[in-house]
Amino acid sequence: MNNIQNRLEKIRNRFTEYGIEGFYVTNLTNVRYLSGYTGSAGQLLILPDGVHFFTDGRYIEQSRAQVKNAEIHIIDNSGYTKYIRKLNILPKDIRLGFESDHMSVTQYQALQTEWHSINFVRTQNMVEVIAAVKDPSEIEALKTAIEITDKTFSDILPELKAGAVERHIAAKMSYLFQLNGAEGDSFDTIVASGKFSALPHATPSGKAFEVGDFVVLDFGALYDGYHADMTRTVVIGKASSQHREIYDLVLKANLAGIAAARAGMTGAELDKVCRDIIRDQGYGKEFSHSTGHGIGLEVHTYPRISEVNTKQLLENYVVTIEPGIYIGGFGGVRIEDDCWIHADSCTALNASTKEMLVLD
Repeated sequence: MNNIQNRLEKIRNRFTEYGIEGFYVTNLTNVRYLSGYTGSAGQLLILPDGVHFFTDGRYIEQSRAQVKNAEIHIIDNSGYTKYIRKLNILPKDIRLGFESDHMSVTQYQALQTEWHSINFVRTQNMVEVIAAVKDPSEIEALKTAIEITDKTFSDILPELKAGAVERHIAAKMSYLFQLNGAEGDSFDTIVASGKFSALPHATPSGKAFEVGDFVVLDFGALYDGYHADMTRTVVIGKASSQHREIYDLVLKANLAGIAAARAGMTGAELDKVCRDIIRDQGYGKEFSHSTGHGIGLEVHTYPRISEVNTKQLLENYVVTIEPGIYIGGFGGVRIEDDCWIHADSCTALNASTKEMLVLD
């Protein structure tokens, strides 16, 4: 059984849990995971007697090359829902699951209109929960993406100095990703200096680095569809005692999370390991986001490493551990690693130093 067949079998094994007899997949990331298709338009219909893949005429050859475990259909100008109805492949009164988190009200209303004899059942995270457990090929793709990310950080370090411009550094990093073998950026790179480093998701601006700035760099390479996600924070020119206090505390929380992470603990328990270290030193309000998230074919995916996630982590999840402290008007620190969860431990896959770098 190949990887795609194994994934489809796991989906079918969840039908009883949801009380469904078929599953309609419209989210492109999940279509890719269950079919191997990498184009920008496609849907999948998993039925008791087969799997059907749908795309349009732009992707005839691509779908033939990539989709091996489903019957391929090229839709006409009537669109997906009308075309599928005309095929008459949906049994009357079938209980059909659909991805409620990924479908608009307009799309759902179109389904009800065109497929009026179907009993629709909402599902949440039906594919995402399965996709969180990575197979060996996915682990290797993630490792490569992370290695490229590490190399890009090493290459950009000489550019991080007073006078460098946030937006220019972000552009150079995008260029370096591709030079180093990536498909491109995993997401829009964050380069935030000085007071802007206190914004967890700052957008690179025209601001130049100044002596005494924290610079937060949050970035990752995309390789074979898989997303790396790393953050490192440096200081420009000179570090004060406040710089060192905050940095050392975030690093302590990051290392504690990595040391604690393992299969069987919940996302909330792992979040608490990191959060308690920061909270106990009086910076609880300055740690304003969750400790991490899953990565894979998307950069933010199941599971969340947060105070509200009571689900257990499983072996072969790959998640981020990224505590931070953000002080308005001064700056912020985030240190993030991509971590491979094992039965009784985890491996931080990033090789880049986490020593506080003070760069001239």
